[in-house]
Amino acid sequence: MQFKKKLLVFPTSRVIRELISKQKSENTLLPSTLTIDEFFKKSITLSNLKYCEEEQRVLFLNEAIKNIDIKKLGISDNFTKFLKQSDYIYRFFLELSSEKVEISQIQDVDTYDFYLEHLQILQSIKTNYINILENNNYVDRINIDNHYKINQDFLQKFNEIELNFEGYFTKIEFDMIIKISELIDFKIIFYSNSYNQKSLEVFKDLDLEIKLDYKYKLDLTNKKILEEIPIIDRLEFLETKGFSSRLNQIAYIKSSIQICINKGINPSNIALVLPDESFASYIELFDDENYFNYAMGKSIRNTNLYQIANAIYLYLSESEIKNISNLEFLRIDKKVIDEKIKYLWNKVISKENFLFVTDFIKSKELNVELIQKYDELLYKLNIILFSRQNNILLKDVYKIFLQKLVKITLDDVNSGKITVLGLLETRAMEFDAVIICDFNESFIPKISIKDKFLSTKLKQLSNLPTQFDRENLQKYYYKRLVNSSKNVFISYVNSDINQISRFANELFEKRIITDINDNFYKHILYDNHKISHFEQDIIEKIDLTKFIWSATSFKIFLQCRRKFYLQYILKIKEHTISLKPKAYELGEIIHSILEDFYTLNDNFDDLNFEKIEQLFTKYQSKNPFLILDLEIWKKKLYDFYLLDKERLKNRKIIALEKNFDCLFNGIKIKGVIDRIDKYEENYELIDYKTSSTLSVDTLKNYEKSDDFQLEFYYIAMNQFFQTNKIKAYYYNLNETSLIEEEVLNEKLDLLSLKFDEIKEISKGEISFSKCEDKSNCIYCSYKIICNRE
Repeated sequence: MQFKKKLLVFPTSRVIRELISKQKSENTLLPSTLTIDEFFKKSITLSNLKYCEEEQRVLFLNEAIKNIDIKKLGISDNFTKFLKQSDYIYRFFLELSSEKVEISQIQDVDTYDFYLEHLQILQSIKTNYINILENNNYVDRINIDNHYKINQDFLQKFNEIELNFEGYFTKIEFDMIIKISELIDFKIIFYSNSYNQKSLEVFKDLDLEIKLDYKYKLDLTNKKILEEIPIIDRLEFLETKGFSSRLNQIAYIKSSIQICINKGINPSNIALVLPDESFASYIELFDDENYFNYAMGKSIRNTNLYQIANAIYLYLSESEIKNISNLEFLRIDKKVIDEKIKYLWNKVISKENFLFVTDFIKSKELNVELIQKYDELLYKLNIILFSRQNNILLKDVYKIFLQKLVKITLDDVNSGKITVLGLLETRAMEFDAVIICDFNESFIPKISIKDKFLSTKLKQLSNLPTQFDRENLQKYYYKRLVNSSKNVFISYVNSDINQISRFANELFEKRIITDINDNFYKHILYDNHKISHFEQDIIEKIDLTKFIWSATSFKIFLQCRRKFYLQYILKIKEHTISLKPKAYELGEIIHSILEDFYTLNDNFDDLNFEKIEQLFTKYQSKNPFLILDLEIWKKKLYDFYLLDKERLKNRKIIALEKNFDCLFNGIKIKGVIDRIDKYEENYELIDYKTSSTLSVDTLKNYEKSDDFQLEFYYIAMNQFFQTNKIKAYYYNLNETSLIEEEVLNEKLDLLSLKFDEIKEISKGEISFSKCEDKSNCIYCSYKIICNRE
């Protein structure tokens, strides 16, 4: 005789894992367990019909709307847009079918015919959709009531079923349960509070008195109450805090965890609940301590696989420069895309073509778990797309593929002990401490998309769940979660456009104080040291004649002695976490590209711009702000290439990045000359400039100049080659022009006088004062020290 046992049914697999984990240490057989979704699937059979998966459903719905003007519903018939909007239609049909309500019944209660046209359109779509399902031997939740039978073979394995009910039974689901309870002893455990009375209406025909704030165990087979236990509120500690921004809540979350640990709470019994699960990506960024594990899994958006798949879609949808650059950045062979995929984009898909595209995307991914889940997705899509004739274009298939791909998540293994989960994952769970963030009106209760087509009043008259009913169900989940936890920490955003959820005043007896608490916690996320500005004069005896001057250090000394002191005497290094590139970074890359270009091309008659393009790949920056700049400069350097190739027909480059170290007026100077050309008997020194604001001194203003770079170069060349036949040029790469230093001799005389001044002030104490012209401070790295923000 076969041994029968009890089957336990729970709302989520997480509850089952917790139950099994607790029983592993006990000397007992583990119980048979299922989630409620698995239980319903196993408890029925579908008479050899195939269950319609989501991907196939979209195709069937798209077929069902043909020749129907769905724009009157506010829904586009464009396939790409319909992909996103089809869910509105399906959820509406699903709600009606689940509650056994026909569209004709809604029309009967719509006495003023406000929704007549919409309902007629929806009826036509529903009729078409069900016909398509039936004709193709498919069933889904829309028409399941007409086809399912109770699976007695499965149920006979058990002598009793005990279901932990947390939520809402549709009429179809409860009908299934009633039929099952007639075949096997069926118990239901549930909680009753003020927010789930609508859900408990399914028991009203049992003629049982169900009181508020009690836990019940019902014998559904014999229609009697087995247990009636008052709900005990476990809550011992409650705290609510408001913050000016969402991110600042993360500091409070970390602080709450520390409080819990100090109380001796096991980290595994602490939960962080996210009303908006997308906030997990921000939590992850700040999880330096590795506190958290993510019940919803980790997004694949930043993986090679998804990045490549999305980049191909963006490029084939719109081949603008940013999408082409994205292909290059991800090292995707654009030639393969253009020659093997692009011409198929607007053609009907074939299995071979789809396989080629998906294999190409997979080729650069190394994560074994992701590849496995990717292959599972492709297996499903292949069955749906190619098991029957589908005249669907590659671009439309690709959109379905991309929508499904982004939903893949990777299991969060080897991570922290504190669980991060969404509201529905908390059902039937108990924690010693719960932290709930984003307790705002915009997230709690969450707005449903099921109310698109009908008003609340009409749904009420039609015996359909209303928005109010769904909001109450969410409130039930929160109340159960809070009352079953000992410690609760609530955070919310308090700003001009955000406010704490009104539900907070219902849920918590304690009065909510709406202060903003950012300053009490921000030190947790940010090293926020108080800055003491140094206002005293700096006067020291330093012999600047012993200093080896570069054109840059000399310019800084002339502009601001305080900056010179901080940078070159104290050697305080600049520190920043900004992604924005420094002013010199772009220039350094361009200088390196041009140096390599001319070094690699000994034969200047054979200059080739393709080599410049290759060098841009070599010096490719990971800084997102520089990627676009470098693409722009790649175009600009083509004009430079043409001009310079013409110049070099009668000139010769004799030096690149030439270092020098020499004396001028008794003071050492140093530097690097970008380039030296020789033209007949003359030497031309060249300084590359990428700045868009290049200005050159003239006879009218040179006496106020602080830029002597070309003069430094001239002095070095004069000593190298023992000649005065030297011309100095700025090569304006931004505008592709050569600009000669007009006042070279005058500035050399001025430089000599400046060096005389250095000799003179070095005899005594030097005041390293702040500059008078505060325009120099705008981009200065030391402006905070000087209190010139």
